[in-house]
Amino acid sequence: MNFLVANARAFFKTVTFIIAVNAYFLTAFPFYPYFKMNPMGARKIICGILGAYARFACWFMGIRVKRVGENEQEEQRRINNLIVSNHLSYTDVLVICAYYPACFVTSVEIRDTPFLGHICKLGGCVFVERRNKRNLGTEIQEVTDALKTGLDVVIFPEATSTNGAEVIRFRRPLFKAAIDSKISIKPITINYRYLDGKEVNLENRDIVFWYGDMTFADHLWGFLKLKKIEVDLCVGKDLQIGEEADYGILAEESHKRVSSLYRPVLV
Repeated sequence: MNFLVANARAFFKTVTFIIAVNAYFLTAFPFYPYFKMNPMGARKIICGILGAYARFACWFMGIRVKRVGENEQEEQRRINNLIVSNHLSYTDVLVICAYYPACFVTSVEIRDTPFLGHICKLGGCVFVERRNKRNLGTEIQEVTDALKTGLDVVIFPEATSTNGAEVIRFRRPLFKAAIDSKISIKPITINYRYLDGKEVNLENRDIVFWYGDMTFADHLWGFLKLKKIEVDLCVGKDLQIGEEADYGILAEESHKRVSSLYRPVLV
């Protein structure tokens, strides 16, 4: 019985997911020509649209996000940031975007992933080639320009999603965009706490964590069987950019702040 209910739930959510994605495509697609002419202007519009759809997606997928560490008054006063976060799953984007409609930086591997890549393209993502340093300067400049135009930009400096055992070392280069734009860094830590009332552990973590050679479609089907996913979005203290800032030090300090709020999945 539970098997049938879970599969029926996954089927219903899959249908809703497909409808929502197509609705997003129809909403965002008219801005795509504008994106060719004015990438940053189009990204501002698209980020707002993406934020609305992220909140809807969290609702129908059963993702319940609790933000910790930044009250509403601080949120109303804040300016845009370079947001840095640990990375565990494709759902991280929904969790963050539900509160911070933002431009995401992701890899060309994701761009080239069927279906997921199309979503990222219409989501105004900045794509980086992590294995090729020749375009690094151009990629940093694109992130810098986005920050200067008032956009929140999210990077996952681990450069990959992980199995939750720890927050691995942060890659440093993209932190230079914060220095070049003089925009502060907001460290965010994502903790998936409970799956259908059970604490996330070694036995059930792969239902939500997406890493290694897991295929997107198979993983998504298993994820959609869940009724409720409880997530803490822990917001750390901003790192201000001084006159003599060093992007290596910024990466290390950001890693320290993100790690300090992370609850490793070890048992």
